[in-house]
Amino acid sequence: MKLLNRSIAVTALSCGMVLGTTVPLMAATGYQDQGYGQGYGRGYNHEGLRHLIARTQQDIQMAAESEHGDHDQRERSKNAQKHLSDLDRHLTKGHFDKDELDHVIGDVQGILDHNTLMANSRNALLQDVTQLREARANYDSRH
Repeated sequence: MKLLNRSIAVTALSCGMVLGTTVPLMAATGYQDQGYGQGYGRGYNHEGLRHLIARTQQDIQMAAESEHGDHDQRERSKNAQKHLSDLDRHLTKGHFDKDELDHVIGDVQGILDHNTLMANSRNALLQDVTQLREARANYDSRH
């Protein structure tokens, strides 16, 4: 009986530890599927793309804060933030500009290519640029 109680206690403790670390880790990394690939460029409803823009801005900000790069690295991050903000501002008015999106993709790719990044920042930005490219492809397929 003691052996059974001990086994149950160990199992319960193990499950608790797994759940206690998995959920915060998923929240911290931001890699949950939140539907960012849905509805890009459809008429006036650009909410999926706007969420992706917000997440990309956050990922760039986090990367910039965790890295102590030179002037060029900071400028790349600053330019990407500005272009993301411009794209988002146009989307709030119902305007989708493919050229602006292409510029944003180039900015994020430039950060990936030239900035010194921690692995988690690089992974987050790789996911962002992939989904931005998907948004452009979805727009191209409809127009």
